[in-house]
Amino acid sequence: MAIPSKGPQYDPQLLLNSQPVIITVIDPSTHKVVFQNQTSHNKFGDISNLTCHEKIANCATPCAFCKMPEAVDSGKPTASEVPLPNDEYLLVQWAKVETSNGQTHVVETITDITATKRQQFEAEGLVKKLSNTNRDLMQANQLLRDQSIRDSLTGLFNHSHFQETLVQLCALALRAMRPLSLLFIDLDNFKQINDVYGHTMGDQVLRELGWLLDSQQAPGRGLARASDFSARYGGEEFALILPDTSMDGALSAAERLRQRVMTLTMLPELTALNTHPFPLTCSIGVATFPIHASIPSDLIVAADTALYVAKTAGKNCVRMATPANPSSPLAAPLVGS
Repeated sequence: MAIPSKGPQYDPQLLLNSQPVIITVIDPSTHKVVFQNQTSHNKFGDISNLTCHEKIANCATPCAFCKMPEAVDSGKPTASEVPLPNDEYLLVQWAKVETSNGQTHVVETITDITATKRQQFEAEGLVKKLSNTNRDLMQANQLLRDQSIRDSLTGLFNHSHFQETLVQLCALALRAMRPLSLLFIDLDNFKQINDVYGHTMGDQVLRELGWLLDSQQAPGRGLARASDFSARYGGEEFALILPDTSMDGALSAAERLRQRVMTLTMLPELTALNTHPFPLTCSIGVATFPIHASIPSDLIVAADTALYVAKTAGKNCVRMATPANPSSPLAAPLVGS
Protein backbone atom coordinates (compact mmCIF):
# COMPACT_ATOMS: atom_id res chain seq x y z
CA MET A 1 0.00 0.00 0.00
CA ALA A 2 1.45 3.31 -1.07
CA ILE A 3 1.93 5.90 1.60
CA PRO A 4 0.37 9.15 0.52
CA SER A 5 2.95 11.93 0.10
CA LYS A 6 2.71 14.75 2.59
CA GLY A 7 3.26 18.33 1.55
CA PRO A 8 2.95 20.05 -1.83
CA GLN A 9 3.75 18.26 -5.09
CA TYR A 10 6.12 19.83 -7.65
CA ASP A 11 6.85 19.19 -11.29
CA PRO A 12 10.57 18.27 -11.52
CA GLN A 13 10.96 20.06 -14.84
CA LEU A 14 9.44 23.21 -13.43
CA LEU A 15 11.86 23.05 -10.53
CA LEU A 16 14.86 22.58 -12.86
CA ASN A 17 13.69 25.36 -15.17
CA SER A 18 13.46 27.75 -12.22
CA GLN A 19 17.15 27.37 -11.38
CA PRO A 20 19.55 30.17 -12.47
CA VAL A 21 22.36 27.69 -13.19
CA ILE A 22 22.77 25.68 -16.39
CA ILE A 23 21.40 22.16 -15.91
CA THR A 24 21.50 19.37 -18.47
CA VAL A 25 20.75 15.67 -18.19
CA ILE A 26 23.16 13.59 -20.27
CA ASP A 27 23.26 9.97 -21.42
CA PRO A 28 26.82 8.98 -20.40
CA SER A 29 27.00 6.24 -23.04
CA THR A 30 26.54 8.70 -25.92
CA HIS A 31 27.25 12.07 -24.23
CA LYS A 32 23.96 13.28 -25.76
CA VAL A 33 21.75 15.76 -23.96
CA VAL A 34 18.38 14.28 -23.03
CA PHE A 35 17.13 17.30 -21.10
CA GLN A 36 18.14 20.92 -20.59
CA ASN A 37 16.58 23.51 -18.31
CA GLN A 38 15.48 26.96 -19.38
CA THR A 39 18.78 28.58 -18.36
CA SER A 40 20.66 26.12 -20.57
CA HIS A 41 18.24 26.76 -23.43
CA ASN A 42 18.71 30.50 -23.10
CA LYS A 43 22.50 30.08 -23.18
CA PHE A 44 22.98 27.44 -25.88
CA GLY A 45 19.64 27.14 -27.66
CA ASP A 46 18.01 23.76 -28.17
CA ILE A 47 20.75 21.13 -27.84
CA SER A 48 18.55 18.10 -27.19
CA ASN A 49 19.95 14.89 -28.66
CA LEU A 50 23.27 16.61 -29.39
CA THR A 51 26.56 15.80 -27.64
CA CYS A 52 27.32 17.98 -24.67
CA HIS A 53 30.98 18.51 -25.52
CA GLU A 54 30.22 19.64 -29.06
CA LYS A 55 27.46 22.10 -28.27
CA ILE A 56 28.48 23.32 -24.82
CA ALA A 57 32.30 23.30 -25.01
CA ASN A 58 32.83 23.35 -28.79
CA CYS A 59 34.96 20.19 -28.59
CA ALA A 60 34.93 17.38 -31.12
CA THR A 61 35.65 14.85 -28.37
CA PRO A 62 34.76 14.69 -24.66
CA CYS A 63 36.31 17.59 -22.74
CA ALA A 64 39.64 17.12 -20.99
CA PHE A 65 38.13 18.35 -17.73
CA CYS A 66 35.11 16.03 -17.96
CA LYS A 67 34.62 13.84 -14.87
CA MET A 68 31.35 12.30 -15.97
CA PRO A 69 32.84 8.76 -16.22
CA GLU A 70 34.19 9.10 -12.69
CA ALA A 71 30.74 10.10 -11.40
CA VAL A 72 29.16 7.11 -13.15
CA ASP A 73 31.79 4.62 -11.90
CA SER A 74 31.90 5.83 -8.31
CA GLY A 75 28.29 6.85 -7.93
CA LYS A 76 29.54 9.98 -6.17
CA PRO A 77 29.23 13.58 -7.38
CA THR A 78 32.34 15.00 -9.09
CA ALA A 79 33.33 18.54 -10.11
CA SER A 80 35.86 20.56 -12.10
CA GLU A 81 36.76 24.22 -12.09
CA VAL A 82 37.16 25.29 -15.72
CA PRO A 83 39.10 28.47 -16.64
CA LEU A 84 37.92 30.24 -19.77
CA PRO A 85 40.10 32.28 -22.16
CA ASN A 86 38.46 35.55 -21.08
CA ASP A 87 39.53 35.13 -17.43
CA GLU A 88 36.17 33.77 -16.44
CA TYR A 89 35.63 30.55 -14.51
CA LEU A 90 32.96 27.86 -14.49
CA LEU A 91 32.23 25.18 -11.92
CA VAL A 92 31.00 22.04 -13.67
CA GLN A 93 29.45 19.31 -11.51
CA TRP A 94 28.22 15.82 -12.38
CA ALA A 95 25.93 13.50 -10.44
CA LYS A 96 24.73 10.03 -11.40
CA VAL A 97 20.96 9.41 -11.41
CA GLU A 98 18.80 6.39 -12.23
CA THR A 99 15.59 6.80 -14.20
CA SER A 100 12.40 4.97 -13.31
CA ASN A 101 13.01 2.51 -16.15
CA GLY A 102 16.54 1.73 -14.94
CA GLN A 103 18.55 3.92 -17.29
CA THR A 104 21.69 5.68 -16.04
CA HIS A 105 21.89 9.38 -16.69
CA VAL A 106 24.14 12.16 -15.40
CA VAL A 107 22.93 15.54 -14.22
CA GLU A 108 25.45 18.20 -15.24
CA THR A 109 25.29 21.66 -13.68
CA ILE A 110 27.37 24.64 -14.82
CA THR A 111 27.79 27.60 -12.49
CA ASP A 112 29.59 30.85 -13.25
CA ILE A 113 32.07 31.26 -10.39
CA THR A 114 34.06 34.13 -11.92
CA ALA A 115 33.18 36.58 -9.14
CA THR A 116 34.07 34.03 -6.45
CA LYS A 117 37.40 33.19 -8.12
CA ARG A 118 38.30 36.85 -8.47
CA GLN A 119 37.61 37.37 -4.78
CA GLN A 120 39.75 34.31 -4.06
CA PHE A 121 42.59 35.65 -6.20
CA GLU A 122 42.32 39.04 -4.54
CA ALA A 123 42.48 37.39 -1.12
CA GLU A 124 45.46 35.26 -2.18
CA GLY A 125 47.14 38.35 -3.59
CA LEU A 126 46.55 40.15 -0.31
CA VAL A 127 47.97 37.22 1.65
CA LYS A 128 51.03 37.16 -0.63
CA LYS A 129 51.42 40.91 -0.28
CA LEU A 130 51.18 40.66 3.50
CA SER A 131 53.68 37.79 3.46
CA ASN A 132 56.09 39.84 1.36
CA THR A 133 55.59 42.82 3.66
CA ASN A 134 56.27 40.64 6.69
CA ARG A 135 59.41 39.28 5.01
CA ASP A 136 60.56 42.81 4.20
CA LEU A 137 59.93 43.89 7.79
CA MET A 138 61.94 40.94 9.09
CA GLN A 139 64.79 41.79 6.74
CA ALA A 140 64.61 45.44 7.78
CA ASN A 141 64.64 44.45 11.45
CA GLN A 142 67.64 42.19 10.84
CA LEU A 143 69.40 45.03 9.02
CA LEU A 144 68.68 47.40 11.89
CA ARG A 145 69.93 44.74 14.31
CA ASP A 146 73.13 44.33 12.31
CA GLN A 147 73.61 48.08 12.13
CA SER A 148 73.14 48.39 15.87
CA ILE A 149 75.87 45.86 16.68
CA ARG A 150 78.39 46.57 13.90
CA ASP A 151 80.94 49.28 13.24
CA SER A 152 79.93 51.13 10.09
CA LEU A 153 83.49 51.68 8.85
CA THR A 154 85.07 48.24 9.24
CA GLY A 155 82.02 45.97 9.35
CA LEU A 156 83.32 44.40 12.55
CA PHE A 157 81.19 44.16 15.67
CA ASN A 158 81.14 47.28 17.81
CA HIS A 159 82.25 47.95 21.37
CA SER A 160 78.92 47.25 23.09
CA HIS A 161 78.35 43.95 21.27
CA PHE A 162 81.92 42.95 22.09
CA GLN A 163 81.18 43.43 25.78
CA GLU A 164 78.04 41.27 25.60
CA THR A 165 79.74 38.53 23.61
CA LEU A 166 82.78 38.36 25.87
CA VAL A 167 80.52 37.70 28.87
CA GLN A 168 78.75 34.90 27.00
CA LEU A 169 81.92 33.27 25.70
CA CYS A 170 83.62 33.42 29.09
CA ALA A 171 80.62 31.65 30.63
CA LEU A 172 80.84 28.93 27.99
CA ALA A 173 84.59 28.56 28.54
CA LEU A 174 84.09 28.25 32.30
CA ARG A 175 81.44 25.53 31.92
CA ALA A 176 83.60 23.59 29.48
CA MET A 177 86.77 24.12 31.54
CA ARG A 178 88.53 25.40 28.43
CA PRO A 179 90.65 28.54 28.09
CA LEU A 180 89.66 31.66 26.21
CA SER A 181 92.14 34.32 25.11
CA LEU A 182 91.65 37.99 24.34
CA LEU A 183 93.85 40.10 22.08
CA PHE A 184 93.83 43.88 22.17
CA ILE A 185 95.38 45.33 18.99
CA ASP A 186 96.36 48.96 18.53
CA LEU A 187 97.80 50.48 15.35
CA ASP A 188 101.09 52.27 16.03
CA ASN A 189 101.51 55.90 15.01
CA PHE A 190 98.04 56.01 13.52
CA LYS A 191 97.66 59.73 14.19
CA GLN A 192 100.63 60.45 11.93
CA ILE A 193 98.99 58.46 9.10
CA ASN A 194 95.88 60.62 9.39
CA ASP A 195 97.95 63.81 9.62
CA VAL A 196 100.20 63.03 6.63
CA TYR A 197 97.86 61.12 4.27
CA GLY A 198 94.44 62.26 5.44
CA HIS A 199 91.51 60.50 7.04
CA THR A 200 90.53 58.73 3.82
CA MET A 201 93.79 56.79 3.92
CA GLY A 202 93.41 56.31 7.66
CA ASP A 203 89.94 54.85 7.16
CA GLN A 204 91.30 52.46 4.53
CA VAL A 205 93.96 51.24 6.95
CA LEU A 206 91.26 50.55 9.55
CA ARG A 207 89.17 48.67 6.99
CA GLU A 208 92.14 46.55 5.90
CA LEU A 209 92.89 45.62 9.50
CA GLY A 210 89.21 44.82 10.01
CA TRP A 211 89.26 42.45 7.03
CA LEU A 212 92.40 40.87 8.41
CA LEU A 213 90.58 40.14 11.67
CA ASP A 214 87.38 38.80 10.08
CA SER A 215 87.73 35.94 7.60
CA GLN A 216 83.96 35.96 6.96
CA GLN A 217 84.04 39.48 5.52
CA ALA A 218 87.12 38.86 3.37
CA PRO A 219 87.51 35.14 2.57
CA GLY A 220 91.12 34.25 1.93
CA ARG A 221 92.46 37.45 3.48
CA GLY A 222 91.56 37.06 7.14
CA LEU A 223 93.64 35.37 9.82
CA ALA A 224 90.82 34.72 12.29
CA ARG A 225 89.06 31.36 12.58
CA ALA A 226 85.33 30.99 12.07
CA SER A 227 84.90 30.58 15.83
CA ASP A 228 86.82 33.77 16.67
CA PHE A 229 85.07 37.05 17.42
CA SER A 230 86.53 40.35 16.21
CA ALA A 231 85.42 43.87 17.08
CA ARG A 232 86.49 47.46 16.71
CA TYR A 233 86.97 48.46 20.31
CA GLY A 234 87.36 52.16 19.56
CA GLY A 235 89.43 54.44 17.33
CA GLU A 236 92.41 52.45 16.05
CA GLU A 237 92.04 49.80 18.76
CA PHE A 238 90.61 46.36 17.98
CA ALA A 239 89.72 43.28 20.01
CA LEU A 240 89.90 39.62 19.03
CA ILE A 241 88.35 36.89 21.19
CA LEU A 242 89.89 33.43 20.67
CA PRO A 243 87.71 30.69 22.20
CA ASP A 244 89.39 27.45 23.24
CA THR A 245 92.86 29.02 22.95
CA SER A 246 95.61 28.78 25.57
CA MET A 247 98.28 31.37 26.38
CA ASP A 248 100.76 29.77 23.98
CA GLY A 249 98.18 29.53 21.23
CA ALA A 250 97.16 33.16 21.76
CA LEU A 251 100.79 34.35 21.67
CA SER A 252 101.36 32.50 18.39
CA ALA A 253 98.20 33.99 16.88
CA ALA A 254 99.16 37.49 18.06
CA GLU A 255 102.64 37.19 16.55
CA ARG A 256 101.22 36.02 13.20
CA LEU A 257 98.86 38.99 13.25
CA ARG A 258 101.65 41.46 14.10
CA GLN A 259 103.76 40.23 11.19
CA ARG A 260 100.81 40.29 8.81
CA VAL A 261 99.98 43.91 9.65
CA MET A 262 103.46 44.93 8.48
CA THR A 263 102.65 43.50 5.03
CA LEU A 264 99.46 45.54 4.56
CA THR A 265 101.39 48.28 2.75
CA MET A 266 101.88 45.78 -0.08
CA LEU A 267 98.17 46.09 -0.88
CA PRO A 268 97.43 48.42 -3.83
CA GLU A 269 95.21 50.57 -1.62
CA LEU A 270 98.02 51.21 0.89
CA THR A 271 101.20 51.37 -1.20
CA ALA A 272 101.43 55.12 -0.57
CA LEU A 273 102.30 54.34 3.05
CA ASN A 274 105.63 52.84 1.95
CA THR A 275 107.02 56.37 1.88
CA HIS A 276 105.80 57.08 5.39
CA PRO A 277 108.60 57.64 7.91
CA PHE A 278 106.80 55.39 10.38
CA PRO A 279 106.14 51.82 9.14
CA LEU A 280 102.62 50.40 9.49
CA THR A 281 102.80 48.26 12.62
CA CYS A 282 100.67 47.30 15.59
CA SER A 283 101.09 46.50 19.26
CA ILE A 284 99.17 43.62 20.84
CA GLY A 285 98.27 42.79 24.42
CA VAL A 286 97.23 39.21 25.27
CA ALA A 287 95.28 37.85 28.24
CA THR A 288 93.83 34.40 28.85
CA PHE A 289 90.73 33.48 30.86
CA PRO A 290 90.73 32.36 33.66
CA ILE A 291 94.50 32.56 34.15
CA HIS A 292 94.85 36.34 33.92
CA ALA A 293 91.35 37.15 35.15
CA SER A 294 88.35 35.29 36.53
CA ILE A 295 85.68 37.66 35.21
CA PRO A 296 85.26 39.28 31.77
CA SER A 297 85.77 42.87 32.94
CA ASP A 298 89.08 41.98 34.57
CA LEU A 299 90.13 40.13 31.41
CA ILE A 300 89.65 43.37 29.45
CA VAL A 301 91.79 45.23 31.99
CA ALA A 302 94.48 42.54 31.77
CA ALA A 303 94.61 42.63 27.96
CA ASP A 304 94.56 46.43 27.92
CA THR A 305 97.37 46.58 30.47
CA ALA A 306 99.43 44.15 28.39
CA LEU A 307 98.81 46.38 25.36
CA TYR A 308 100.10 49.38 27.31
CA VAL A 309 103.23 47.43 28.19
CA ALA A 310 103.74 46.62 24.49
CA LYS A 311 103.38 50.29 23.62
CA THR A 312 105.87 51.44 26.24
CA ALA A 313 108.29 48.67 25.22
CA GLY A 314 108.78 50.35 21.83
CA LYS A 315 105.63 49.31 19.92
CA ASN A 316 105.40 46.68 17.16
CA CYS A 317 105.49 43.83 19.67
CA VAL A 318 103.32 41.38 21.60
CA ARG A 319 103.09 41.27 25.38
CA MET A 320 101.30 38.78 27.65
CA ALA A 321 99.43 39.83 30.77
CA THR A 322 100.68 38.85 34.21
CA PRO A 323 98.82 35.78 35.53
CA ALA A 324 96.34 36.61 38.27
CA ASN A 325 95.56 32.92 38.82
CA PRO A 326 98.75 30.96 38.02
CA SER A 327 97.47 27.90 39.91
CA SER A 328 94.59 27.40 37.46
CA PRO A 329 94.66 23.97 35.77
CA LEU A 330 94.29 25.87 32.49
CA ALA A 331 97.63 27.64 33.01
CA ALA A 332 99.43 24.68 31.49
CA PRO A 333 99.69 24.76 27.67
CA LEU A 334 97.04 22.67 25.95
CA VAL A 335 97.97 20.45 23.04
CA GLY A 336 96.59 21.79 19.77
CA SER A 337 95.83 25.29 21.11
